Amino acid sequence: MRRVAVIGILVVAALEAIALRAGAPAASLIAVGASAAVVIFAMRRTVDAAPAAGEVAAPLNSQEEMLRRWRLRTETLVSWADGSCADWDRHLRPLLAREFVHVSGPRAPLGHAEIDAAGAAMFGADLWRWVDPAGARAGDPDGPGPGRGALERILTRLEQL
Repeated sequence: MRRVAVIGILVVAALEAIALRAGAPAASLIAVGASAAVVIFAMRRTVDAAPAAGEVAAPLNSQEEMLRRWRLRTETLVSWADGSCADWDRHLRPLLAREFVHVSGPRAPLGHAEIDAAGAAMFGADLWRWVDPAGARAGDPDGPGPGRGALERILTRLEQL
C-alpha cells in the first residue's frame, strides 16, 4: 500500500508541475483530480484485497477449517502431556475424567470409593492416579507429568470400552 501511495503522490506532483509549467491552471486541476482519483481507487483495492495484520485468510472449505482447529487443539493437548504435573492437572485430568464418566455411562457408581474402584479396575492403579478427578497433586506442581506414553495408554483403555 505504501508503494501505491508513494507512486501516486509522485504522479500527482509530476502532473501538477507539467500543467503549471505549461501555463494551463484549468488543465492542471483536471489532471491532478483525475490522477488523485486513480490513486485513491488503487489504494482502496489494495487495502480491500489484503487481510489485516495478524489475520489469517479464511480457508475455502469449512471442513478444512474444522480439521485445522481439531489438529491444533489435539497438538496442544498432547503437548500438555509432556508438560508439568500442573499442566496435566489443569488441562488433561478434567478432560480424561469427563471421558471416563461418559464412557462408563449410566452404570457409573455414585460415591468416590466406587469411582476409585471402577477407575482402578479399568486403568490400573498406575494410570488411574492420572485420571482420578480427585487425584490432583498437592505436591510439586512443577514436576514432570506422566508424558505421552501414559496419555496414549489411558486413551487406548478409554477406546476399548
